[in-house]
Amino acid sequence: MKEFYFYSEKQLHNIIKEMFMGFNIHTISADKIKKNNLMNQNILLIMGGALLEGLSKSFFYNNNVIIFYPTNKNFNNKIFFDAKIFNKHININKFIDEVTTHFVENSLNCGDIIILGEKIINKKTEEEIFLTTLEKNILILLIDREQTEKNFLLEDILKIKKDTETKTLDSHLTRIRSKLLKINSRLKILSKNNKVFLEF
Repeated sequence: MKEFYFYSEKQLHNIIKEMFMGFNIHTISADKIKKNNLMNQNILLIMGGALLEGLSKSFFYNNNVIIFYPTNKNFNNKIFFDAKIFNKHININKFIDEVTTHFVENSLNCGDIIILGEKIINKKTEEEIFLTTLEKNILILLIDREQTEKNFLLEDILKIKKDTETKTLDSHLTRIRSKLLKINSRLKILSKNNKVFLEF
């Protein structure tokens, strides 16, 4: 499911819902942001510098944050880590495309896990572990499809010819399974008849 949390100093919730119809959008208050009890979430903030600079550094470190800053005034963006920042001069269609791309590429929910950046996180326990780029690509592909041919994973993800004798794919799948176990996820990767699929 594609989703994000949204806060604005102005009443823009309906406009944002129309702009991002493919997302489940949760409105949050300034108090909830200040309490810093959100972890591993996509968050879109439309706000000025005073409130932004009052937020904790860990809020930006622990979440996937996009900031739309509706003025020309500069502010100290050193506390914002990897937050993506836009100002009022951006084209509206470009803004929609970039927000969508950023949230979709950097997070994905599946069963009891979320993939956020390079981490997989157990949504219930908040245990987390890092994935390699290849592991992440394999897991995302398995989430996107009901089942996948091993040969497709070999050729399209690992860039190995399907007739090549190799245990590389099995090794990657074993490492991903091990990481899911380490964060106590119920998600299972199964292989049968040269196909790979997920079981929730």
